[in-house]
Amino acid sequence: MDVFREAWPDVELDLISGFHCDPLPLLLENRADLAIACVLKQRPDLQFHPLFGFEVLGIVSKRHAYADKPHLEPEDFANETLICYPVPDEMLDVVTRFLTPAGIFPPRRTTEMTVGILQLVASRRGIAALPNWSMQMHIDRGYVLGKRIGRQGLFGELYAATLPSPPAYVLDFLQTIQDVSFSTLKGITSLRA
Repeated sequence: MDVFREAWPDVELDLISGFHCDPLPLLLENRADLAIACVLKQRPDLQFHPLFGFEVLGIVSKRHAYADKPHLEPEDFANETLICYPVPDEMLDVVTRFLTPAGIFPPRRTTEMTVGILQLVASRRGIAALPNWSMQMHIDRGYVLGKRIGRQGLFGELYAATLPSPPAYVLDFLQTIQDVSFSTLKGITSLRA
C-alpha cells in the first residue's frame, strides 16, 4: 500500500475489516474495488487477475511428533485436529484435494485470525495447512515448522477480482501487488503463461 500511495497519493485505500468467507459480493455491492480470491470463478460480472501461485504447507509445532517427517500424508491428519479458518470445506484445498479423496475427515477447530491458528499449532492443539508465503517468516524464526503436504506437494493460486474494465488506479494497484509480492515473498510462482 505504501508503494502504491507514492504513485496515487489522492486515492483512498481502506481495508474492509471483518472476516469475509466470500468477498466477491462486496464488489457487486460497490463496497470494494478489489477482492482477493483463492478460487478462480468464471463469472461474466467479474474479472479475475492472476497474482501468483504458492505451495500449501502443513504447519506443525516444532515439538510435534511429525517434526522430523519430510512430508505429511493424509493419514497423518486422521488423529489430529485441523486448525483452519471458518470456511466451507470446498474452500480448503487440503480438505478437497488431499484429505477427502483419502477418506480422512479430521475434527476441526476454527479461528478467523492467522495469529490464532499459529498459536494453536505452536501449543500443539492441532495442525494447519496454510500458504508458504504467509508462514515463511514464522518458519524462519522457528516458531512453527512447515511440512510438504504429500510427496509432491499441494499447490494453490491467488487471484484478484474486480468489476469488468477496472479504472487505471486499480490496474496499477494490481501491478504493484505483483511487483511487491515477487520482490518480497519467498516461494511464489508466476501464473502468467
